[in-house]
Amino acid sequence: MLGLSSEAAPRSVSGPRKVTAICGAVTALIGAVVIIVGWAFNVAAVRALVPGTVAMKASTALMFMLCGVALLLAPAKDNRRWIGLSCSAACVLIALVFLSEYVFGWRLGIDEFPFRDAAGHADKIAYPGRPAPTTLVCFVLTGVALLPRPTRWRIEEVLMAPVAAIAAMCVVGYAYSIPAFYGPASAAKMALNTGIAFLLLACGVVFAQEDGRLKRLLVTTDPGSVMARRLIPLAILVPLTLGWLRLKGQQDGVFDLRVGTWLLTMTEIVCLIAVIIWAASSLSRTDSHRRRLEDELQRLAGEDELTHLANRRGFSERLARELSLASRHSSPGALLMIDLDRFKAINDRHGHAAGDALLRRISEVLQGRLRDTDALGRLGGDEFVAYLPQTDADAGARVAEHLLTAIREASTELGDGMRTTSSIGVAFDATSSHGPEVMLKAADRAMYRAKRAGGNRVDGYEPSPRSSNVAPPGSRRRAAPKVSDPSPALVLSKGEKS
Repeated sequence: MLGLSSEAAPRSVSGPRKVTAICGAVTALIGAVVIIVGWAFNVAAVRALVPGTVAMKASTALMFMLCGVALLLAPAKDNRRWIGLSCSAACVLIALVFLSEYVFGWRLGIDEFPFRDAAGHADKIAYPGRPAPTTLVCFVLTGVALLPRPTRWRIEEVLMAPVAAIAAMCVVGYAYSIPAFYGPASAAKMALNTGIAFLLLACGVVFAQEDGRLKRLLVTTDPGSVMARRLIPLAILVPLTLGWLRLKGQQDGVFDLRVGTWLLTMTEIVCLIAVIIWAASSLSRTDSHRRRLEDELQRLAGEDELTHLANRRGFSERLARELSLASRHSSPGALLMIDLDRFKAINDRHGHAAGDALLRRISEVLQGRLRDTDALGRLGGDEFVAYLPQTDADAGARVAEHLLTAIREASTELGDGMRTTSSIGVAFDATSSHGPEVMLKAADRAMYRAKRAGGNRVDGYEPSPRSSNVAPPGSRRRAAPKVSDPSPALVLSKGEKS
């Protein structure tokens, strides 16, 4: 049946399925009531809701029953789908047989089966008991839309669009008292209850599709769909209401044609302006909310959740900007890689809550010792990083020593005498000519040298040509170890042994 799938339906379609089931059940009920009450018990008010207008034929009511059952069983996954298939196929077959009578001029004797259309004979209708051609075309389109197809192409909405349009024109014609729509002197006219039933079928078919475009427009929560759901009812109800009031006022002599047209025009202008202002305000609020969410997401993407410092991504972006700015003026800079010593042992012995508290305290200590212009971040675990712009090797070494002491003094007393120390690697660049990756790699190399030397110390590394390897005044110097790097560097070893 329509919208069938071998997979179980997601929960999100439970609401649309209810709409489909309700539309199918109500349509089938309309057909059953018209046949049983309207024709079997000869109640004219059931066959024609508006006295003196064209009535729903018995065969029309039967086809509504078939379409309603087919729509009701549209989401079925078991053998009931064959019942729906049979009903939709029977509806198409019956409608085509009646259409053949119009096309070929046949009289097959089925027009008034099983009820004689006495009112049609009294009104001298050409074909009493036979549904109107427009009604039969709508049944053919609806029945085909309800047939299952083994193709990925969805044409149900295309098939039901003319059905909904014809039914809507019928209902509006009754509301505006246009005789061309409610007969009964012509067989081409549609009964009011017929138009209502076709609108229900069109709505049910739209909601029966699991991947329908119109259904997505009606049920999704994106701004376009929400705006469409708000504006479409207004676009339908406001013109219909204003047009009806204009006709009613002129018929009752409240105003003449010119005044009525002026009132209608001005009222529509005011309503359109109000709707535009409301829609624009709604879009502005939605866009403002979107921008706030984007800013928050951008902040969260570049911020460490535990310490609220910049994370690896946020710090890398900041470092790239700082180095680019410093490179323009060939100003010096220092990058500090800070790693806590024996942090894993603290975590294992005292738990992750104590470790998190320690990391938060260390981050506060680092923020308190650095300038506002310095960049500070947490790369992950117990590893922090700081970039000091406009800082030469001498100043960078002093800052690193101050941080080393501050971390040692501010470490949390954990109850068994354990206090954390740190190993700090400093990468110097006298002209900021190196990129972020080179600086981070150099600082990381120096930090691991400090850690291998016992921790609680500072080591420096300057990734620059040999001629620029100048150590801070008063520091101890030792030659760089033999490494594979083609540019050897000067190493600064500072700090107390732990």
